[in-house]
Amino acid sequence: MINRQSPEQAEGDYAQLRRWPQNFAWLYADQLLSMFAGTCGTFILSWLLYEVTGSKVAMGGLWLISFASQWSVQLLAGPLIDRWKRTAVMKLSEAIRAAVYLAAGLMWIAGERQSYILYTASWISSFVMYDLASGALLPKLVRPEELTRKNAWMSGSVQLMRTLAFPLAGFGVQVLESGALLLILSLLFAGSFLCICCIRERPPAYAASPEQGRSGAGAAWFGQVRAGWKVFSGNRLLVALALFVSVTSFGVAATQAMYIPYVSEVLGGGAAEYGWFTAAFPCGYVLGSWAAGRIRGTSPMLGTMLTALLTGGATYVGLSLVRSLPAALVIELASGIVMPFWNVFSSNAFYRLVPEQVLGQVLSMRLLLVKSAGPLGILYGTFCAAAYGIPVLFLTVGLLIMAVTGTGMAWTMIFRHNPAGDLRKYP
Repeated sequence: MINRQSPEQAEGDYAQLRRWPQNFAWLYADQLLSMFAGTCGTFILSWLLYEVTGSKVAMGGLWLISFASQWSVQLLAGPLIDRWKRTAVMKLSEAIRAAVYLAAGLMWIAGERQSYILYTASWISSFVMYDLASGALLPKLVRPEELTRKNAWMSGSVQLMRTLAFPLAGFGVQVLESGALLLILSLLFAGSFLCICCIRERPPAYAASPEQGRSGAGAAWFGQVRAGWKVFSGNRLLVALALFVSVTSFGVAATQAMYIPYVSEVLGGGAAEYGWFTAAFPCGYVLGSWAAGRIRGTSPMLGTMLTALLTGGATYVGLSLVRSLPAALVIELASGIVMPFWNVFSSNAFYRLVPEQVLGQVLSMRLLLVKSAGPLGILYGTFCAAAYGIPVLFLTVGLLIMAVTGTGMAWTMIFRHNPAGDLRKYP
């Protein structure tokens, strides 16, 4: 049996939380700190492993271990997240990562510099649910009319922080000792933990009763999977959005791995040109996030989302045709500007259409599809670039995204008539 709050009681709890703007401020600061630490950690672990082994195969193995951990946590632990406080899950995740980097740093300083330490650190630090929990927490802390603006603000800031993390991590590798870097990362995750402690959160709307707790975690796991799948599969809009996200993830994974040869072989540039090219998208993304946050309203805005995704696909086609760096920079900047209109509003659609008691599980299903599409994209990108050339790769990815998005636009009127699907009937 499930203990459930009444809608009036749950809404009263949320209204009280939303009157505390400090909650969003602490979540915002925590997101930036956690993203910076996580991105730097990925870079540093990869760099140290390459220094120890000198093997590209070892680098691929590190990536596969990280992916397997992320995929497993979505499958196994995702269904249970809606029964825990989001902040509790976030604190557990950051505590684990702080402990992992602390242990790795101390072992590195002690002279135990073996590849298994880096593999273990990557595996354990990836087996966390921070992103899933923080994403499900956001709509609880902001008013509905402010969700778009604050989601766009956070999305743009996180993208900017991810961009800054790579050069700063590279600078840190050059000027600091490796063990000290790992200890600094541990301190950053500890700081993230402290930020989470300042967030006030009510207990979840659904909580396991004592009888259910005695029945075992397996029953709770399967019960939550069924509840989440009922909501997800019963809503055509959510299924379509998940499909679009998966196709986009496939395309991004297929092309990003080829950005260096694209700049060097197609555009005829070097390291500096590559730096400008990779910086164009996040710069555009920050501008687009500011523009997306200015849009008012609470509807899913499917037309705006699909137009942005269609434009994103067209930018890949454009990249396949140009041969000059300035043109490629303009196209990448345009891609960054339009993508927040897809990312922000598609996330808002999930926040608004999914009941809070199964939001974590439904977001977990979406993220599981994204994680599954990524490796397929990398395999396709590697094969297509080697067999037919990088321009053909960009062209086919762009056409795929545009074809799927065009099909979605053909169904826009159907979704518009009943955007909430069966969610209105969900108890």
